[in-house]
Amino acid sequence: MTTQGQDLPVVILGAGPAGLTAAYELSSNGVPSVVIEQDSMVGGLARTVEYKGYLFDIGGHRFYTKIPLIEDIWREVLGADLLVRERLSRIYYRSHFFKYPLEPLDVVKGLGIGEVLRCGASFAKAKLVPQYPEESFEKWICNRFGHRLYDIFFRAYTEKVWGIPCDQISAEWAAQRIRGLTLSSVVKDAFGQTSKEGAIKTLIRQFLYPRRGPGMMWSRMSEILESRGVTVELNAPVEEIHHSKGRFRIRAGGRWWAAGQVISTLPIRNLFTLLSPQLPEPACVAASSLQYRDFIVVALMLKRSHLFPDNWIY
Repeated sequence: MTTQGQDLPVVILGAGPAGLTAAYELSSNGVPSVVIEQDSMVGGLARTVEYKGYLFDIGGHRFYTKIPLIEDIWREVLGADLLVRERLSRIYYRSHFFKYPLEPLDVVKGLGIGEVLRCGASFAKAKLVPQYPEESFEKWICNRFGHRLYDIFFRAYTEKVWGIPCDQISAEWAAQRIRGLTLSSVVKDAFGQTSKEGAIKTLIRQFLYPRRGPGMMWSRMSEILESRGVTVELNAPVEEIHHSKGRFRIRAGGRWWAAGQVISTLPIRNLFTLLSPQLPEPACVAASSLQYRDFIVVALMLKRSHLFPDNWIY
């Protein structure tokens, strides 16, 4: 076993998008690494599962970025298999489908002029009498859209997805999650006054998508890594992480690995229980209190084509 930390490979825990991309960048710069994954396939929650000739995404994923370096990596990996797709997302509310991003005429048609006027009055009130301090998701949205639009389009969906009341989600999270989204930005986008460079992530109308689902990106990246001599070890759950004086020994899948550095994509709550020696008690207590949101995917196989045009229905 090598004793000099700088001579050891970087060990990456987890072969999801973050772990594989880290290994890809390291190998592009001549830095050796090993990727350790507990599952039998790569991709994490962005993988694509094949069953009886059908391909299923584990959760909905699209590829979109304003950072050219990231898009360059995607194109390097997939080439012509990275396709441009038109986005169609709709919200199902009161037996009507609303296009998302919201379009003013579509909203008027679906809600009716009376409800639109009430939403307008609510928006005007929010602008005249904003809620301060703006410490919650609820207040952040209400201050920008009014309480009525918040109730219709934001509250129920957010609470279903995250399992937390909107008045308990921080405003900082809202600002990061839907940065730049305001009623005026929605209207400008509806009339085509937003350039790609100024596009807000939640309002994009096109995205990149691998020909055989998002998992294709990560399986192809794994193949490239192995062709470069990077080991991608599957079926190897991490059991222990020993650390001392800048060096690491990791037991995963019954095998020991030596590392000069470790990049972990494991849930922090799990990671802290694997470390030896353990971190200070306050850190361990904080990590153990973290909660994670899980989801259930129901995949249907139907002998029909073109059931609906949407990418997502909320």
